[in-house]
Amino acid sequence: ILDPILIFGIGFFPKLGVNGAAIATVFSQIIVTSIFIIIQNKNRYSFNKIHFFDIPSFPHIRKIIKLGLPAAFQSFMFTLFSMFLARIIAIWGPLPIAVQKVGSQIESISWMIASGFSVAISTFVGQNYGADNITRVKHGFFSSFRISFVLGLINTGLLVFFAKPIFSIFIPEKEAVSLGIDYLRILGISQLFMCIEITTSGAFNGLGKTLPPSIISIFFNALRIPMAIFLSKESILGLNGVWWSITISSTLKGIILFAWFNILIKGDKLKKLESA
Repeated sequence: ILDPILIFGIGFFPKLGVNGAAIATVFSQIIVTSIFIIIQNKNRYSFNKIHFFDIPSFPHIRKIIKLGLPAAFQSFMFTLFSMFLARIIAIWGPLPIAVQKVGSQIESISWMIASGFSVAISTFVGQNYGADNITRVKHGFFSSFRISFVLGLINTGLLVFFAKPIFSIFIPEKEAVSLGIDYLRILGISQLFMCIEITTSGAFNGLGKTLPPSIISIFFNALRIPMAIFLSKESILGLNGVWWSITISSTLKGIILFAWFNILIKGDKLKKLESA
């Protein structure tokens, strides 16, 4: 809510432009953090019972780093690769950059929904794996997979078949709409596989195996750079080659990660993870 108010100066608020967006972000984060603290203080696991100045438990720290480092490095590399892609897109001028920015926000509906299911399946798998209930781990994963599959198909259908009306809501200019339609339709193809990838990553995380999704993600995100450079040549696909590099890599990530997890849960492999 604060973004348009502070950017455009709605009502008695001054027009702050880009600074308004930054202020809105910081102010929102302060509010959310304050809410977390208030809720935690009312909870039996409250911050008041945490002794911040005690010597930390180094075995716990090592375990947290072991679990969290692959995912953290994956996020870092994703940002780095995105900057390289932005540099490639910038060759085509400011309009494609705007199109990609708006298009990625529209597309984020898919990965935000999938991320919610990823958190759910990560918790569910972790609880049941810890209780040595392997049957429920498998059932829970495939239940979430079916939900993500349906949602992915719906999102693919929306972006592929309704690209024009959806993009026109945000940027009405004819040239921008034309580029936006190409972006949404090409990226729309990968929405199903992206949902599968994110959901499967949650299942891996629930098992405490954060390395496999990180390896797959970093490798194929890195592959986008040479693919984008090659496919975006004027003699091949032009600007659309950049979009295709994202779609191809996302599709491969979803297929390979899903196959990897299926191999992992076959037979007694899950029971052997704890001793591995």
